[in-house]
Amino acid sequence: MPAQTSPVLVPIPLSPRRSHSLRTVAGLSMAAMLFLFLGGGDLVTVLIGFGFILHPVQAATDKLVRWPRQDRTDAESLTRVVREYFYNAPAVDTRGVRELAATRQLQINDDGGGQLRIALTGRRKPTPAGSRPEARLSYRCGDVGLADFDRLLQNAERDPSVRRATDRMRRPEPGRAAS
Repeated sequence: MPAQTSPVLVPIPLSPRRSHSLRTVAGLSMAAMLFLFLGGGDLVTVLIGFGFILHPVQAATDKLVRWPRQDRTDAESLTRVVREYFYNAPAVDTRGVRELAATRQLQINDDGGGQLRIALTGRRKPTPAGSRPEARLSYRCGDVGLADFDRLLQNAERDPSVRRATDRMRRPEPGRAAS
C-alpha cells in the first residue's frame, strides 16, 4: 500500500486567464458602430480600419506567443511550489497548467506509481505579491522502496511472535560476548 500524505492548502502562482475574444468582439463592434455614425473618408475612418486589423492580430499574438510563454512560467512556478511540500512529486508541464485552468483540477501520475493531485478551491489567498488562487495539493507516493519496508516492519513489530523473534535476534547468545 503506497504512502499517502495529507493534503495541503497553499496559494499557487497561476496567472489569470483572460480571453481576448470578448475584447475583440467589443472593439470590432464599437469600430463598426463608429464607422456607420461618422461616415467614411476621413482620419477617423482610417483609425477605425486600423482597429479592425489590430484586434484580431493582437488576439492571435496573445494565443500564439503570450499564452504559451505564460503557461511555461506558470508550470515552472507551480512545480517549485509543489516540490516545497512534496520533494519527489512529478513536474507540472504546460499542458497540465492549461488543464488546471480549464477544469480547476489536475492529476499527474509518475513512473513509480505516485499520483499528484491539484484542485483549485475557488478562494484567493492574500500574499505580499497580491492575491493568488488557493489550491489543495495531495501526493500519494508510488514505489518508495525502503520507506514501505520500514512501515511493514513497524506494523509487524506489534505481532507477538514477530516481536519475540526480533528480541531473540537482538539478544546475544549465551556463550558469545556482546559486541
